[in-house]
Amino acid sequence: MTLLKSEIKKAIKLANKVNGCNDATLTGYYYERDELSDFIRVFCEICHDYEGRAEHDVEIEIFLPDRRRSYAHAFVNGQYYTTHKY
Repeated sequence: MTLLKSEIKKAIKLANKVNGCNDATLTGYYYERDELSDFIRVFCEICHDYEGRAEHDVEIEIFLPDRRRSYAHAFVNGQYYTTHKY
């Protein structure tokens, strides 16, 4: 499975927010899919400055029937961050 540009942008935007930087890069990812669900959970590895691994990684939830509804989220110090608009 390949991520869409918009999904990568969501992950990078959230990674910059939770890590307090502005140069995050998605360097790798893997995914899990539950056959009974319409969602795929993508675990993203984030680096900054093209060198150091970011302190907090990001996950993307991909909704297969309509990938425009995909969103990124992260748990940092017990606080939930997301790009999902309720």
